[in-house]
Formats: sequence, structure tokens, C-alpha cells
Amino acid sequence: MLWCTDITLPAVVNVQATVLSSSSILVTWRDAGDNDTDVIAYSVHFYPTFPRQQEIQRVVTTANETLTNLRPDTEYVIYVTAYAYEGKSERSQRVTARTLTKGDYVSPSTLSSM
Repeated sequence: MLWCTDITLPAVVNVQATVLSSSSILVTWRDAGDNDTDVIAYSVHFYPTFPRQQEIQRVVTTANETLTNLRPDTEYVIYVTAYAYEGKSERSQRVTARTLTKGDYVSPSTLSSM
């Protein structure tokens, strides 16, 4: 876990959640682009909307993360925070995505057109 308390970066933008299967969601985003600070990591936070459970955090160094081992047919709330040596960003806008029902899938042609 990253421990920064100073908010010095703008929030990441264009957070998108693409459902891949009944157990995975691809999350992508962009830096706000109006800062001179080098981002060293991102924390991706997510939790199911019902039943509300403890929030999970994953730390990554790229502007995407595939959330795996999720529950089928479950809506998740997702947001991202950026970190630099100088501090952290505000939370991004929250997005929601619902995993597919078990046995359903997204066709490869659907993913390639995204």
C-alpha cells in the first residue's frame, strides 16, 4: 500500500471498465495530462455494490488493470488514485460495471471493436 497524504496531482480521467467475463473486468484510464509530476504507481479500488463488502485495492504501475476472481452477475464500483513521490491525486470519478452471468462471454469481435 502506498502512503501519501499530500494531494498534489489531478485525478486520473477517462476511467473505463470493460467487462470481459463472469469473473473479470478490464479497467483503463489516463493521467489528467496537465502536470509535470511523474506518476510512479496507481491504486485501483473496487468493491461489489451488494452485498457491500470491504474495498479491495490493487497497486499497479501501468494505466490499466484486469480485475479477476470476481463474482458472476455482480455490479462493482471502481475508482483509481495516482501516486508520485510528491503526493497523490484525488480519487477518480467512480464507474460501475457488472460481471456477466456465469457461462456468458464477450465475443472476441466485440472486444476488438472497443
